[in-house]
Amino acid sequence: MAETLVRDLIEEEQARRRACRLAVRELRPRRAFAGAAAALLVTTTAGVAAIELLAGALGSAVHPVPGVAAVADVLRRHSWNDPNVLVVAGGMAALGIAFLLAALPGRPRGVPLAAPDPRMAGVIGRAALRRTLADAALDVPGIERARVRGFGPFRRGVVVRAATGYRNPANIAELVRTAVETRLDAIEPMRRPDVDVRLRWRKD
Repeated sequence: MAETLVRDLIEEEQARRRACRLAVRELRPRRAFAGAAAALLVTTTAGVAAIELLAGALGSAVHPVPGVAAVADVLRRHSWNDPNVLVVAGGMAALGIAFLLAALPGRPRGVPLAAPDPRMAGVIGRAALRRTLADAALDVPGIERARVRGFGPFRRGVVVRAATGYRNPANIAELVRTAVETRLDAIEPMRRPDVDVRLRWRKD
């Protein structure tokens, strides 16, 4: 009995992770044009370098790729420590890094939702999710303002900033956390975030 229960839990966790990977892959922008352009640029540059290196290894005094001879003549008139060379090299390196980063897959268009079938992927917008969680916090008696931050690229948890006009907040912060977590249970995001409540109250 215990072995069957453990096996079921392991299979459930594997299915959840598989569904999460599938949802992120399907909902992430592809950036196909930038990726194709970056691949073409890298392939062309590597091809030119390979041809020139092969020609140099064979002892050829002629540059087989058109335009390389003029570039080589310009470079011969400048040293590696020349400020102009360093500026151009740094600019080209920065441009290449930015171009390659632009070709990487982007963030998912929303927050993936849990589903019983790993082949099914639902999503809710980050702004819509923040609004509905803020509404859940506002449903708590005594809460006058609420704002939700989270679901960003570097923040896995949810920060709820709420304000109340009460001088003695008692357990209002815990009630806000419970309300937000209950709303999250109803929405069922694939990755359940931690909820951090920061409450402000009247002190005079």
